[in-house]
Amino acid sequence: MFDERLSRDIGGQDVLCDSVEQRLFGQALETGERIAPADGPVTWTTHADLAEAAAIILADEARFDGPTPPLNAPNALDLGDIADILTELTGRTIRRVVADDSEWTATSIAHGVPADQATMLLGMFQAARRGEFATTGGELENLLQRPATPLRSVLEAAINQR
Repeated sequence: MFDERLSRDIGGQDVLCDSVEQRLFGQALETGERIAPADGPVTWTTHADLAEAAAIILADEARFDGPTPPLNAPNALDLGDIADILTELTGRTIRRVVADDSEWTATSIAHGVPADQATMLLGMFQAARRGEFATTGGELENLLQRPATPLRSVLEAAINQR
């Protein structure tokens, strides 16, 4: 039973799809569950915000002397937080279901994800657990001279495009 639910959420190629919908939703909008390994907070920062910040930095090479500070959204959310936002936006309960690492990896591989990629994806969840994607700061918003695009707005737009 759990393997079947996990299989629906992984959906083989969907794991590797480079879209907000698949990375954050999985099959949650259809099944009511977002199944993935344990994760941790991530500063979900839009490509558009980062591209705008990069353009600003490139136009003013003297802006930073040395390494660029982290350019991240001001808050970090985990998949449980995202499930809560999806619940609010859709009016349908979306549950966060934590899958066992080895079971999730084996199911991913069984659905066509190459083993090395499944292992790499699992490593991203493990890194999130360790807090490696949780760095927040104000430098992005300082560069943009506006608030960073909230993940809630990105999710709402993706839902409205379905």
